[in-house]
Amino acid sequence: MKLISIFVSDDSEEGLWSIHLNSESQNEFDKFFDQMNDPEWLHEFLEKNKADLNSGFFGNITIGEAVLRTMEEAEEMENTLYDYSEEGFTDSGVNLQNLFKPLNNFEYAITIHQESKARIGRGWLRLYAIRLAKNCYLVTGGTVKQTENMKRTHLQNELKKLEQAKRFLRNNGIAYPEDLNNHQDE
Repeated sequence: MKLISIFVSDDSEEGLWSIHLNSESQNEFDKFFDQMNDPEWLHEFLEKNKADLNSGFFGNITIGEAVLRTMEEAEEMENTLYDYSEEGFTDSGVNLQNLFKPLNNFEYAITIHQESKARIGRGWLRLYAIRLAKNCYLVTGGTVKQTENMKRTHLQNELKKLEQAKRFLRNNGIAYPEDLNNHQDE
């Protein structure tokens, strides 16, 4: 596993990082947004998970409508993150802490290596990350979440990547944002 800087402040340790699994051609941040902006990939994914789409959790929607909705949501999430990268370091009120929340909806305390998720409004896209400090997150992956729980295979895979990243951080003594710089992929 490698740690990739997506955007990080020059003045502080704030910013967004991503894991890059050795078996993958891209880091998880880029992979997520490439998939969420690929209509063919989305159509195939939604067709494969049609039962979830038709479960009514997000209302009555066709695969075509779901593809468009997902792409619009991905664009909004990506724009929000890049707005932060351009404005957030200057205290504009844009804040990663406002976008990323604890993965467990009933977890209110901030903990070390906290599993987190980002989503826009009540949307179904999830970007998963490990929180290292206020406004410092390590992206581990993301997906479309159309169910109330995390029992689907693609969601279980995201939980595994979160655990794998936490194990990597612990094994390499990475507890604070400044530790990331010592392990960044050049």
